[in-house]
Amino acid sequence: MDNNLKIGVIGGDLRQLTVSSRLSRDGAECAVWGVGGGDGPSLELLKKRVNFGSAVKCGDWISAVNGSDVLILPLPMTRDGVRLNVVPTEEFCPLPDTDLRLTELINRTRENTLILGGKIPPSFCRLAGEKRIKVRDYYESEEFQIKNAVPTAEGAVAAAMEALPVTLAESNCAVVGYGRIGRTLATRLLGLKTNVTCVARSIKDLSWATCDGCRTIPLEKFRVDPVGFDVIFNTVPHMIFDRETLLKTDRKTLLIELASMNGGIDLTAAGDLEIKVIKAMSLPGKCSPETSGRIIYDSIRSILCEEGLM
Repeated sequence: MDNNLKIGVIGGDLRQLTVSSRLSRDGAECAVWGVGGGDGPSLELLKKRVNFGSAVKCGDWISAVNGSDVLILPLPMTRDGVRLNVVPTEEFCPLPDTDLRLTELINRTRENTLILGGKIPPSFCRLAGEKRIKVRDYYESEEFQIKNAVPTAEGAVAAAMEALPVTLAESNCAVVGYGRIGRTLATRLLGLKTNVTCVARSIKDLSWATCDGCRTIPLEKFRVDPVGFDVIFNTVPHMIFDRETLLKTDRKTLLIELASMNGGIDLTAAGDLEIKVIKAMSLPGKCSPETSGRIIYDSIRSILCEEGLM
């Protein structure tokens, strides 16, 4: 890596501390602001495991932006489409400006800066393009998507274990959707001797689930009779559990929402029907920030190599 490369790491959870640590170890000058906090492993424990090297803690976000060749923004980059996802902490963000707007960040960023973020809104890309700022989304990397399925699946298992009054062993679970996360989750549940049913629309996914040892139900058939399960994990980011489907669901069933965006569960209807739903998005940052941070770093490193910066 170019020893003169300055990287600003701004916003996000504990994963970003691992990212800044590894980039500093590669020889980059890292300026960090507004990262850390949130639920999950303590900052103190992570600090004992991760060497932050030459990373500089900035007192304000402008200091982290000024002079940076690369800006690394969090995953998700924003939660409302307007403000940067900032998690204030006493150590890494002593005077947090949690109202840091994306437009203001763009205005402070110099031309030809490379911005890397996760789940970047199209509007941000347009604004950046107008200022000749290059933007790349590390969340879209196939490398990232595959590796990130593991901490997501483990976090989902942990959430179910904590909430259920029974063991996962011999319990009946449904995994709705059999993409990267669904399949990774199903194999771990099978390893715990759980009775796993895969719910999917495509014959291909149902066939893979059968080969993996799952029972299978086509999605449309499942929505007619979604009963007999202790826990249902949803990984589909489209409305699956609308009010009509929830009316047919056992009230004792635990629903765990893993899908991004607006998810696939009508939370209002579930509340009215007293069906418990756990919103378990962003599990990697909460349950395994060091491992998940390494996954983000791997994706970022690949992009930096493609851009000729490493």
